[in-house]
Amino acid sequence: MSKQSQQTKPKIDIERNKLGKKIRREVVGAEYDDQLQNAESDFSQPIRDYTTENLWGRVWADNTLSRKTRSLLNVGLTTAFRCSHETKVHIRGARNNGATREEIRAVLMQVMMYAGILAVREAVRGANQVFAEEDAKKKKLKAKKR
Repeated sequence: MSKQSQQTKPKIDIERNKLGKKIRREVVGAEYDDQLQNAESDFSQPIRDYTTENLWGRVWADNTLSRKTRSLLNVGLTTAFRCSHETKVHIRGARNNGATREEIRAVLMQVMMYAGILAVREAVRGANQVFAEEDAKKKKLKAKKR
């Protein structure tokens, strides 16, 4: 086997990775975090480890910006890049981090003027799905309490 074809596992900063997992779970929610973990493969796990350590364990761990601000930025960025799945993830994260529906709408209005109406329409469809899921869960919980 040539040196080029040999794969070395990147060294993981265990503490940073542990912090990243904690922050990611708090932001995206336990249900989605479990889905992420269950979907990993030998191919994707090194990518997940890298993003957990660096994106979640370094960038999100920096307290210069609040989690709510970071979430709202990500709603805007993923909308502008038309990453509809990730936009929904970050809308849920923004809600988990205290953003109101009105604040999310304000971000989408801002993006619409800079990134385009079509990108925002895609995000609005995703936001409506997230909000409908939230409302259905609340309704289900209320019904259980009766």
